[in-house]
Amino acid sequence: VDSDDNRVKLIPAGTGTTEIILQEASGASSYETLTAARVLTAADSGKTFALALAGGFTVTLPALSTVSGFNVTFVVEIAPTGDYVITAATADLDKMAGQVYGADGATSGTNSIMTFSADLLTFIAAGGASNIGDQATFLQVGTTGWAGQAFVNLGATSAVFSG
Repeated sequence: VDSDDNRVKLIPAGTGTTEIILQEASGASSYETLTAARVLTAADSGKTFALALAGGFTVTLPALSTVSGFNVTFVVEIAPTGDYVITAATADLDKMAGQVYGADGATSGTNSIMTFSADLLTFIAAGGASNIGDQATFLQVGTTGWAGQAFVNLGATSAVFSG
């Protein structure tokens, strides 16, 4: 626990002094509402982001080489009329894998064996596919890539890993 701000932090091996926030002060996870494109940094680890602009936008995960143990959750707060896109940094394209679980009981994803070959996850707006409460979580898997999983209110095609 950092004595300056009461956050639980970790300094991963080989990163020098780069701190990863594992838990916010008072035991509560940090929750932030996004209404525009954003590039995340190591300081965003452990946060939950509300996606809250109907027109949609893109959020870029930090470069894999800069963070170890990074994890983040996204929740659709406003149903989109334009897609919400969660993407890997340019240097990390083809290093994302994941599965989408739909309320219809179906699953979809890059492939079911989690091969790291995708660039992004899209919460699809077309036809009202993505809804309030849809969510996705990403975890950095060393320097291999990003492992993601998404849970959606409708069919599993409401969100898709691609790239």
